[in-house]
Amino acid sequence: MRLSHIEIENFKGISTKQSIDLAPITLLFGPNSAGKSTILQALQYMREILERKNLDPDQTIAGGLTDLGGFAALVHDHDLTRPICIKIRIDMKGDQGNERLPLNSGESLTDPNFQNLGIRYLVGENTELKVDAIVQEIGLSLEVRWSDLINAPYVAKVAVEMDKERIAEIHSSAQEGRAQLTSFNFAHPCLRKIPEQDEDGHQEIFENRQVINNFLYNEIAADPLSSPLGEEIWELSREMSAISSSNSPDEDKGEFRIGVETELGALPDPAKPLTLDLIDIDLKLLTAWYEEDQERKRRHGLSSLIDELVLGPVRVVSDYLRSMTYIGPLREIPSRDYKPRLSPDESRWAQGLAAWDLLYTQPDDSLLENVNNWMVSEERLKTGYQLEKLQLKQVPTTSAFHQFFQRGIQEDDLGDLQELYTKFLTSTEIALLDINKNITVSPSDIGVGISQMLPVVVACLMQPKGLVAVEQPELHIHPAIQVGLGDLFIEATQGIQPAIGADRTLLVETHSEHIMLRLLRRIREKNEESLPPDITGLSPSDVSVVYVEATDSGTEFQALRVDADGEFLDRWPKGFFRERAKELF
Repeated sequence: MRLSHIEIENFKGISTKQSIDLAPITLLFGPNSAGKSTILQALQYMREILERKNLDPDQTIAGGLTDLGGFAALVHDHDLTRPICIKIRIDMKGDQGNERLPLNSGESLTDPNFQNLGIRYLVGENTELKVDAIVQEIGLSLEVRWSDLINAPYVAKVAVEMDKERIAEIHSSAQEGRAQLTSFNFAHPCLRKIPEQDEDGHQEIFENRQVINNFLYNEIAADPLSSPLGEEIWELSREMSAISSSNSPDEDKGEFRIGVETELGALPDPAKPLTLDLIDIDLKLLTAWYEEDQERKRRHGLSSLIDELVLGPVRVVSDYLRSMTYIGPLREIPSRDYKPRLSPDESRWAQGLAAWDLLYTQPDDSLLENVNNWMVSEERLKTGYQLEKLQLKQVPTTSAFHQFFQRGIQEDDLGDLQELYTKFLTSTEIALLDINKNITVSPSDIGVGISQMLPVVVACLMQPKGLVAVEQPELHIHPAIQVGLGDLFIEATQGIQPAIGADRTLLVETHSEHIMLRLLRRIREKNEESLPPDITGLSPSDVSVVYVEATDSGTEFQALRVDADGEFLDRWPKGFFRERAKELF
């Protein structure tokens, strides 16, 4: 599972909708203040909305020096009449299912609550039916507007997708109790009838659009129950039309609406089941207790299905953004008396200190060893330094142990000294070993480059994985080490990934020509089958290069494609690092 697409509109310097497709490694290039960081901030803003219902943030969960300044500062040109729109898609092909979409697993297909819902979405990965209906990609779009009524921003629209097709939308004004589920895509492939075998044994997928249209316009066939999907779509449409603004809803205009419970605006609480304003069961129409039981099960199944179709993508996106690691452009150097945070604090990643916390508190040294492997190896970063974890005991000058040495140790004191020594607490300190000089130094004793680089290395090698967003990983680093970062990025994204959950994906804002050249080289070497021993190659589809440029009409994104020879298929705007050519020629 990984982030695959971002669309942004009316956010900071971005005016008209800009979109980019992301790869396992996505590099954002462009001049200073062009808007590269805007992409990272848009993700942080969406996370604030989903996780903390914070539509007007200054400081974010990610921490660091980022101050979003609230909605008025975020909306393009500070124009409060514009809506901020952010949409992301998450590719789930590698997972073959997601815990946030349990009905899509196929385990509920025979559940009595879903006996009339014979639709593809409930099939999941079912070998008996010879069909795979696992959702491969989800999308979530949020539209945030300013309301003079409440003097605050609110979510005006939530739109969800599965496999690049709209499922439904929720719209709302800035007043309580106005949220409505609408634009429901009854013809979505997920809602098609389960495949059946015809007389010749050929598999058929029944397109239900015509049947659905008949139900919508009350042109119901003599036997509407001939299709299991038909009954449920008809009943759903009847219940929706009961509170619709029109008794003859128009499918093309998206007139089908049903009330949705939210606190304010269009975003329901993803931590709670979706509450729909369906009409009550009319007991007068039921002739036996078992009919009431069946109707309650049917309604429960229908509500659960709509909850998952609508809020499932919201929950997936929220979980994914919660796993994001953000490393800002300025990382702190640990002090000589550095004390790690024992409780995890993700906001410390922004300034790099969480990487040191992690190295200090890891129960084993596997991460430390992996980091050192990259720091020291001739074929990798070759920094000339490795990390040393030192175990220290501090002896207070007021202690009895110290007093023994003050007066002089006698043979009879050895037993007492040993006992006192065991009572001293052990502390941990991480230092750097200068391999060439064979001396141990503090991070503050050497140039800032190592301290700037180490959080990036740790984030690329640690568990868990997920999205790692980095600003200027090359800061204060020698070009010879910068090219090594290219190999680190390849290993981080092409190495072993979790069987379930988020793959490691890198979103890197950079000015480094050297990182780019190393990636292009590995693409070329893989294509030519000339990779050095123990070096991982790269395919063009594994890299996305985006040039970000400020224009008169606002920030614009331009994707630059790369071919199998490690060459750009698209012209680099204004030349590829043309400053170097000017200086050389």
